[in-house]
Amino acid sequence: MTGAILKVMVLGLFRDRGAFAMAFVLPPVIFVIFAAILSGTSGDEMRLKVAVFDRVGTVETQKLTSALGERVGIRFGASEADDETALRDLVFSGEADVGLIIRGDLHAKDGEAPILVVADAGRAMAGPILVGHVQQVIAEQLPAVALLRTVPAVEELTGGLSQFQKLRLDEGLAELELTDAPDEDQGFVLVDLETLTGRAGGETVSYYAGAVAVMFLLFSAMQGAATLIEERSSGIIDRVAVGPSATDAIVLAKFLFLLMQGVVQVSLIFLVAWLGYGVDVPGHIVPWSGTTLLAAAAAAGLALALASACTSRQQANTISSFLVLVASAIGGSMVPRFMMPPWLQDIGWFTPNAWAIEAYQGALWRGEPITAMLPSYWPLALVAFVGLLAAVILSRYRLRIG
Repeated sequence: MTGAILKVMVLGLFRDRGAFAMAFVLPPVIFVIFAAILSGTSGDEMRLKVAVFDRVGTVETQKLTSALGERVGIRFGASEADDETALRDLVFSGEADVGLIIRGDLHAKDGEAPILVVADAGRAMAGPILVGHVQQVIAEQLPAVALLRTVPAVEELTGGLSQFQKLRLDEGLAELELTDAPDEDQGFVLVDLETLTGRAGGETVSYYAGAVAVMFLLFSAMQGAATLIEERSSGIIDRVAVGPSATDAIVLAKFLFLLMQGVVQVSLIFLVAWLGYGVDVPGHIVPWSGTTLLAAAAAAGLALALASACTSRQQANTISSFLVLVASAIGGSMVPRFMMPPWLQDIGWFTPNAWAIEAYQGALWRGEPITAMLPSYWPLALVAFVGLLAAVILSRYRLRIG
């Protein structure tokens, strides 16, 4: 008896394609995505987009930037900035993950650090990563500069160098094509790190508020849209729908309900972000409202299209869970997209998660006006429109063949 029951369950699993996919396809897919992300953060796949402004333009600074560009993990994806303000704008807008400003002679004995790394607080980890790359390139390609900067610390620890030792040091530096050495009482910092703060406050909280909001928008919309299948299976739609146009009214009503439900759901998340973490939602209520409406509409449209295409609620739940988890993983709802390999970042733009998160970042982190966020708005609007249209067409088809 036990063997017979086991056989029935095994056969049932293999016949239920949705359950089979959830059990044996989804886990390795999610693993591959996270393996690509996590291995990329410490391996060859993570490639930071770096904006560069070389104010000095010497042979050594050009050698430094050239060596950086050849390193695995660095790509000069953003165009070179014309000045420091333009570079900061590139980093703040997200066009570059981090910025590099060479603002002084690498041999200078005093003043500010000659190299400045500029990072956005929302991508704070990118700054220390670039600092590490810069220091490693200097140690490998410009060893004289590294030695020149460490001599003062050595002198301080040892109580100073003798005249003979200083003479030998000068000779060694000369062989490394340096003309002078630092004074014994000076210490230098070669690389400084500057972190840009957002105009709207909240730092990374605004990112994760948007990331979590869009993920749960998709989950809740998928669950709500599945009632369309139950009503179709029970014959309610057949009794309500006198003609084909009546199905349109049902789909539209469900779309409006899911839209309102999504707005309330997102509002609760950002209410906590505002009251608990200082994210300035009231100060940017117009762009936030536009983003929330479009994100909720996109989730509702996708959910209704999927529910209209599925034949059972179990099938819809399985497929929706699969799609939402994959979209959230590659779209930035689970891990910030800048940490992903470039190829995975490109794929992420095919998910509503990436566009919604980018819009929320623009509204609540960069403080952009609503007009500047239109490039993020139209993909969400397109998804909402196409999803709703597909739901209407599929519902008419289901009614006609039913």
